[in-house]
Amino acid sequence: MKAKTGQTVDVLIGSPRSSFWETVNKVLDGFYPYQLKRFHSVDEVLENPDATFNPVLALIDGQDGTNTTNEWVQSTKMNHPDCHIIVLHSSEAALDFNTVKKNGADEVMHINFDREFISDMVLQLAPIEIEGDTIPITSLMPVDLRDMEAEMSINFDVYVHLPANHRSVLMRRTGDNVDQKHLEKFKNLKQQMYIKKTQMKQFFEYARTVLSLRNIPLPVSMTEKFHRSKKAIYEIMSQFLNGSGTDYQEGKLIYEKCKNIIVDFELTKDRSTDELFDEIFRFAGNNRTLYHDCICLSAYSAYFAQLMGWSTEKRESAAMAGLLHNIGLSQLPTSVGIRPVNEYTSEELQQYQLYPDRSVTMVKMKKVPLEPEIAEAISQHRETCDGKGFPKKLLAENLSEMGKLLGLAYRFHELTSLKSGQQANTPIQALTDLRDNALNGDGSVDLLITTNIFKKWKPAKAS
Repeated sequence: MKAKTGQTVDVLIGSPRSSFWETVNKVLDGFYPYQLKRFHSVDEVLENPDATFNPVLALIDGQDGTNTTNEWVQSTKMNHPDCHIIVLHSSEAALDFNTVKKNGADEVMHINFDREFISDMVLQLAPIEIEGDTIPITSLMPVDLRDMEAEMSINFDVYVHLPANHRSVLMRRTGDNVDQKHLEKFKNLKQQMYIKKTQMKQFFEYARTVLSLRNIPLPVSMTEKFHRSKKAIYEIMSQFLNGSGTDYQEGKLIYEKCKNIIVDFELTKDRSTDELFDEIFRFAGNNRTLYHDCICLSAYSAYFAQLMGWSTEKRESAAMAGLLHNIGLSQLPTSVGIRPVNEYTSEELQQYQLYPDRSVTMVKMKKVPLEPEIAEAISQHRETCDGKGFPKKLLAENLSEMGKLLGLAYRFHELTSLKSGQQANTPIQALTDLRDNALNGDGSVDLLITTNIFKKWKPAKAS
């Protein structure tokens, strides 16, 4: 049941750590209907004397392992049986997700790696209404403009985000329509339209109607496809993060799920050069998140591989490497939070530079039957041809072809993603800069792969 405008919702925060309390406050910054109350221990939860405090949601610290987390979950459920529970864990201690869920947790999420999904899950379990221009971007989701129809009545609110001002402005209300001029402007400027996450269902219904009117069979919108695939990646990653044991059958299942995502996005579909660049443009220009990085690197690697003339099987391997490239970031200390790398301490930076190899290790520990060339590409995607990359500072002659291609895709993704308060480079500008730098002796990317891909580009059409 959704809280109405003006109502408040009690939320229990259970943790002995001040850092956990601070993190939760950051995640839910701007979600003003939530009234957060911290409990430092299990005993405090059991002895809570405040009869007026009736939480519908609890965020529990799962960083002390399975047994301690179970005590928190069981105690919360004992005192508040109708309360939904999200457990937030880290790499500090192994956590058996299955056991914790059996004891009453609705969801188990990584405090840093799953950060972008925490607000989604919170709003799903405890829906609220947030109004005004101060609505946080974390309560919104972008929509694919191909799903919008000019002059058709909308059953959801439409927002535009102003990153430089850190504001989200209401552009159209439920019952209005979006005119063709606005749609063209957003498409030309490569801007995003946003809807509230709590109105996702309404948008999907609207988009299905739009596609049906266009006589498109199987009318599932691009926004819904993207959302489903991102959620599927989240579910795959949770299997890597789960501290419970894994057998070969489960490892094979994870592998098949990854292949299904590649199929859903049609990443290995044979396309013309123009079609490939249209697809690249659709992925570019968004805010970076860990899960969005997975999708984009998978897409760019597959598309660049096709431009290089690689076989369908090799393109699928490149896409798979992109999909699994960054799971090792979950092993970073919780102190890094979601701070940019340039703000890390020297110790944190040292740990960060181990993540490519840790990604491979985590995949192998879950017994995922990964081909050697995929594992090698994952471990090499942050190496550079001049030996200044990491984790092993390999030179060009020691890098695989797929490792070089994945490295180019990563650098391209960095350049074409939105940065705080800054406009992203266009894909053609990013590839032009990478090609020019390579020709001028910059050894960060492979000269042959970069120039070959650039030759296929048609600047007049793409710019």
